[in-house]
Amino acid sequence: MRINRLYGLALGICTVRGLAFGQGPPPIADPVQEALVPAHISELPIILSGELAYLFSEPDGTDVVHIVGDFGCQLGEDEGQKLKGREGIIWISPQQFDKISYRHLEIYLWRDAEIKELANTVTTGPALFVTLDSKGPLSTSVDEFAYQSSAGTPSFIEATTVRKEVASKASVDTEAAKAWRVFDPTGLGVDDRKPRPKPTIHFQTRGEFKGPISHEGHRVLTVIGRVYLSRGTSGSSDFLEIQSDSVVVFLSGDADLGNAFGGDPPSEPQPTENAGEGKEATSDVARRPRRSDPATRQVLSAGFGQVEVEGVYLEGDVLMTSGPHMVRASRLYYDFSQERALMLDAVVRTLVVQRNIPLYIRAAEIRQLSTNQIAAEDALLTTSEFHTPHYHIGAQRVELVNRTPPELGLGIGQIRAGSYTIRHGTLNIGNVPVAYWPFLRGTVDTSESAIQSVRLGYSDDFGAEVETRWDLFSLMGLEHQKGVDTSLKLDHFSERGPAVGVDAKYERDRYFGLLRSYLIDDGGEDSLGRERDQPSQHDLRGRFLLRHRQYLEDDWQLSLEMSFLSDRSFLEEFFESEFDNEKEQETLLYLKKQRENWAFTALLQTRVLDFTTQTERYPDFGYFRLGEPLGDRASWFSENRLGVVRFRDADRTFLEWLRFGSTENSGTTIRADSRQEVGAPVDVGAIRLVPYVAGRGTVWDDSIDDGGLARTMGLYGVRGSMYLSRVYSEARSELFDVHGLRHIVKPTVTAWGSHSNVDSRDVFPFDETVERIDELDGVTLGMRQRWQTKRGPENARRNVDVLTFSSQLGVFNDAPGDDFTNGFTSFSRPENSISRNFINQAMIWRVNDRTAVLYESNYDLNDRDWDILNVSLAVERTPRFNYVLGYRFIDGSNSNVLALDTNYRLTEKHTIALREAFDLDQGQTLDFTVALIRRLPRWYTAVSFELDEAEDDVGLSFTLWPEGLPQAAIGSRRFTGLANTTSIERR
Repeated sequence: MRINRLYGLALGICTVRGLAFGQGPPPIADPVQEALVPAHISELPIILSGELAYLFSEPDGTDVVHIVGDFGCQLGEDEGQKLKGREGIIWISPQQFDKISYRHLEIYLWRDAEIKELANTVTTGPALFVTLDSKGPLSTSVDEFAYQSSAGTPSFIEATTVRKEVASKASVDTEAAKAWRVFDPTGLGVDDRKPRPKPTIHFQTRGEFKGPISHEGHRVLTVIGRVYLSRGTSGSSDFLEIQSDSVVVFLSGDADLGNAFGGDPPSEPQPTENAGEGKEATSDVARRPRRSDPATRQVLSAGFGQVEVEGVYLEGDVLMTSGPHMVRASRLYYDFSQERALMLDAVVRTLVVQRNIPLYIRAAEIRQLSTNQIAAEDALLTTSEFHTPHYHIGAQRVELVNRTPPELGLGIGQIRAGSYTIRHGTLNIGNVPVAYWPFLRGTVDTSESAIQSVRLGYSDDFGAEVETRWDLFSLMGLEHQKGVDTSLKLDHFSERGPAVGVDAKYERDRYFGLLRSYLIDDGGEDSLGRERDQPSQHDLRGRFLLRHRQYLEDDWQLSLEMSFLSDRSFLEEFFESEFDNEKEQETLLYLKKQRENWAFTALLQTRVLDFTTQTERYPDFGYFRLGEPLGDRASWFSENRLGVVRFRDADRTFLEWLRFGSTENSGTTIRADSRQEVGAPVDVGAIRLVPYVAGRGTVWDDSIDDGGLARTMGLYGVRGSMYLSRVYSEARSELFDVHGLRHIVKPTVTAWGSHSNVDSRDVFPFDETVERIDELDGVTLGMRQRWQTKRGPENARRNVDVLTFSSQLGVFNDAPGDDFTNGFTSFSRPENSISRNFINQAMIWRVNDRTAVLYESNYDLNDRDWDILNVSLAVERTPRFNYVLGYRFIDGSNSNVLALDTNYRLTEKHTIALREAFDLDQGQTLDFTVALIRRLPRWYTAVSFELDEAEDDVGLSFTLWPEGLPQAAIGSRRFTGLANTTSIERR
């Protein structure tokens, strides 16, 4: 029994792998045009599709195409014959038949293989091998090409093994009615395959034989005493061992045992390949008879002297193992002819390989329905080895199906594909059910369970917090759709109210996108810090966001965004990370066609949220061309825009108007803008210089002064760089693990001048990179330096950048003087630079493999003060102690913070984590968190206290999560990563 089919299926682990985005099909080889094609040689076109294609040739000249990611092969352009699989490996060899040239294709379908014939006949299996003769055109539709060999990958190694086996054993069928010939290397998927030879069953016992006797048409042999049976080759994916106190062996009804049991046992029985003491440790057969006791042991191999065994019934301390997987039962019947089994009072133990934790399934009755399907009644699923576990999932019935192909020659592998069904499932703490769902269904491409996460906590702003995420397909009992991942949010906050939301991500071969929605009945108050607290203006608050991208024919793509927020502070209050870091909330329709170095765009955008500042477009067209060669020496860059735009400033409160001011809204404005640049590289010794000239013209039919404007701008400048290096082989230090130094220096320079007849303050700010530019001259000098060394043991040293240091000086002339943020130079578009004179520096010093010093600064030469100053020390003393000590100053955001993050493992069971961020200017704590993580048998708990004086918020949270499954945490997931490591990461 292949018990390795069970582990991930029982947990309901689900993810979705994305599909490929196809490009136009480039031909692999030219089609051969000949007449009078034999019937078994197809003339239909063959289209190969997938994500990534490796193209290479074998030493004998055979062309190989290895396509990774949802491989497809279509014969003909209609919805006719198709091949599918996770991966496809195709050998293409030229053939000749009666002066007719054609291709012989050998195709290996790996994982979830499927063949669709004419009349919708479908053949499936974990892995299939197909041969095809064709003289039709062969093309590909994949996302990327890699002109390199994939011969070292596991899938290619397996495919090569199967190909050799098929070549040696399979006869080529030239039946004209079939376009391709199918071979099943695993023996699991093709219904019309030839019967496989019965494997040998090895039998050992120290007990007493009774029989054989005839019973209901069967020959029955009974053995009382400890019995050991094995089948297959040790280490293979189908190796099986069974032990019990007694056994009844059912032989074929016409079996002639001859002298197999009629004479005395052999005086010197020969041990079978799997009967040695070497298997004691891995198969747990401590009571197996020893070789030193031949008088009490009878060894019968080769199917009981060439007698076929139909099945066995075992009773009393039954132990069945297959690799790392094990079943214990009081009684067990195994039908070898049908590969079915019945286990009573059974415990199944297997290993969740990705998480390195065991999984136990306990049930009164477990049935193996086939080699890749089981069903359990009144089942209990848990990771605890205790008979009464701390937690478990209970189910009236569990059905598990595994679709993972065997890993040929690699032994027993982990489950990668399959499905599960749970009926009347409950989540139990101790013996108390805390959650129930009548029907769950899911797939096992993943690490996600039906209950994706549970969070419990408390804060001043939200009160008692309960946040849950559920897999929507599993809850509704629906089949998971390929490329679609959905989550249902069910939350409740005692100070705010109940909330519900649906999130979805989808990705198919021609489109992808996301959906986010959330609705809360909110009666609380938003606490946004710094005297921004305000009561909710709506009882019902929420958001809706849709982003979709569709890949169309002829290199077109269409993007759609729709966003709605109930009020201006909702996103910042409930989804602060998205508010701070992600893309702006917009409603738009965007069309683009891109080929090689040019692109055409059309943007239609309207403002739905009146509390945001945005530019509306009705529509705005663009045409761009980059790096177009002009002869052998020059390149041309072109940017062009034409459209109807309207600037809409955010509706501001009175306090916001006093603090930020306001910008006048524009009317509907026709705008045209064009920028043309020509550059010509010149080498002066080791220096590469690129002189360039650019011209820009822009017109508006409306402006701030209620009149049309036309702007002309001219630019000229030079960009330059070079490399310098030197090796100091004598530089050595055992203290700093330095074994030689290589110093690499890259100086850069950018200098330009510009002239314009319009000031940016005279036009509406439709786009920062178009309207917010002015006549500006500047020079920027940069220097990037790297010191490299070799570190590690003498026989395994590696190159390391022990020190990197970058510095940049930027100075500007004729600056308008109204830029208040940090200075910045845009090398490709210098007119978009921020005109504050500055010195910028950044450094990383890797003192050793576990200690690093980081530094970053920006000094403003205009006001002679620091805009940015960051200094950090990161120390890793894994697995016990890690910390980061840092100072951060950002003038523009009034941030002057001293911070400490540290994790310390006190004992094997206890870990403490501390986070402190103190604002030196405000004299208050921005984030103080202390957490204690406790390890229990198959469980982790964490208790954390949080304080934020800036938002006047105090919180206490308790987290509980099972070992290996942090996404199912009950409570905050901030410190779940500390279960396995003390390293400090951004979470």
